[in-house]
Amino acid sequence: MSVRSSLAVSMLLALALTAPLPANAAKASKRLKSWTWTFQADTLGHAPASAVTFGGTWQIVADSSLAASDTALAAADTSGASDSATVMPRVLRQSEGDDGIQFHYIQFTKPVVGNMAVSVRFRILEGEIDPSAGVMFLLNPKGKSGYLVRVSGARDELIAHYLLSGKRRDLRYAKVARPEPGTWHTLDVERVGSVIIARYDGEERIRIRDERFTFGSVGLWTEDDTVVDFAGLSLSMR
Repeated sequence: MSVRSSLAVSMLLALALTAPLPANAAKASKRLKSWTWTFQADTLGHAPASAVTFGGTWQIVADSSLAASDTALAAADTSGASDSATVMPRVLRQSEGDDGIQFHYIQFTKPVVGNMAVSVRFRILEGEIDPSAGVMFLLNPKGKSGYLVRVSGARDELIAHYLLSGKRRDLRYAKVARPEPGTWHTLDVERVGSVIIARYDGEERIRIRDERFTFGSVGLWTEDDTVVDFAGLSLSMR
């Protein structure tokens, strides 16, 4: 190979290495960003330090009944724990049922995302008026506007709502089995573009289009006299 040809090949290689990623590769990298809340670095008996509460009594409690897989996940938290056998799994519990406030929810102020997928497990312990648990997403900084997907034990429904200046409105609902007290269930919500998909225990139940909100943070919801545990809250960008 001539000197001129070698120089040309070297220049092409240099350009290839320094060229920006294709759009699809950049999107793939963006999807890798994710967050998980295990509450191992937070104080037992208190709400998470990185959250704002709106009604209710939110506190982190240790729970030995969670599966061994949850113990391993908790050990991977930023608390620095290194021995999964010594880490007790934790849940976030809302235990207030008599404060005169209908809606109880908590907002995790960071991160702020757009297209995203959020998942949480919940276990309703008590509740007579409307045993309810839900996940919130794309919340504004004041926690008064955004989306909510919740399970209503009173209506035996999975319901998608939007909140605007603190007022809740229905978007869509689907019939589901009433959650049994003490049983773990899973809520998964995905938002890409204007499409919102909600799954209950792994099964898609709601698919809608709505463009009211585009960026925001996530939160957890319950209401009336419901006592509920949340675990395994995770968020990823899409």
